Amino acid sequence: MLTAVIAGTLAVALTGCALIMGEAPEIADRDAAAASSPRFFEGHDTALLPSDDIDPITTDPNPQLPVTFTGLDDVTVEITDTSRILALDGTGSLASVVFGLGFGPQVVGRDLTTGFESAKDLPLVMDNHTLNAESILELNPTLILTDYTVGPYDVQMQMRNAGIPIVFFEGAENLEDIPRLITDVATALGVPELGEDYVVDFQNRLDDTLARIQAVAPEEAADKVRMVFLYMRGRAGVYYMYGNNPDGSTGIAGVLIEALGGVDVAGEEEWVSGSLTAEGLMRLEPDLMLMLTLGLESVGGVDGLLEVPGVAQTPAGERSRVVDMSDYEMFTWGPRTPEVLTALAESIYHVDLASVELS
Repeated sequence: MLTAVIAGTLAVALTGCALIMGEAPEIADRDAAAASSPRFFEGHDTALLPSDDIDPITTDPNPQLPVTFTGLDDVTVEITDTSRILALDGTGSLASVVFGLGFGPQVVGRDLTTGFESAKDLPLVMDNHTLNAESILELNPTLILTDYTVGPYDVQMQMRNAGIPIVFFEGAENLEDIPRLITDVATALGVPELGEDYVVDFQNRLDDTLARIQAVAPEEAADKVRMVFLYMRGRAGVYYMYGNNPDGSTGIAGVLIEALGGVDVAGEEEWVSGSLTAEGLMRLEPDLMLMLTLGLESVGGVDGLLEVPGVAQTPAGERSRVVDMSDYEMFTWGPRTPEVLTALAESIYHVDLASVELS
């Protein structure tokens, strides 16, 4: 499953928004690439994290309550009880931060995109991508942390009207936003100093990861891997190719690809995320296709993917060059983001990042 940022909000925004084809974009000349360039790697890889779970920074967070916190909706909420928490958003990011801060034992339910080991067996409070009011109320939460990537908003307001403190957060749209999200959640939970420690821990791990990726990613433009992210739900007939946001800013896939030292071919050519077209994909000539694991499975794996119009006619399709990653991991901006980047980079560049020597 994909996040509501991708499968919900964008699904609405992108309905009927097929890529409009103009003149063929100028594609990086593959003949100029070195023979050893990762642009020419072949085959399918699945990026795997070293652990299916989140390692909390502490097992005894000791919140100092009450706390008053003003959310993204400008409503100031008094938080007096963190014994039964719901962290609900469209990426699993909020839950990952809550568990990372050591509040996992207090979390009583989960959203559709929270699937790491400690949380996967918690009661689900969503029907597909829709919050279920009855399921939430049955869990008797004392605090709900959420954002605008899940809904409907009426259900969130119903929880507030039922007397449950509900805090809206500004989600992380890029790597630079993650420390702010950690800080906000830690503050709302009554552990601001712990949040500061966790930000330092996260930033150190992220900086080290990005330095290692930079050390293995090609420097020459002609050698950089040209990537595209495809979101597919074959059984539902959903086929999207991700590029820029409608306002022209870098899309979520582009942020990931750039951090991996690659070229976001759709964003580079100013495509706006939308319905996949065979012509659009072929014109972009990606060297590698990024996908979510369940999405790849939904079209019948790599063999089935190659039957999707346009895929087999790309350089990536010709070499079956696909890297997939768990739907619960790839776009969850939070404490495991450095590990996500590491796993993807190792699959893309066929290297063990831990063994890379930094100058």
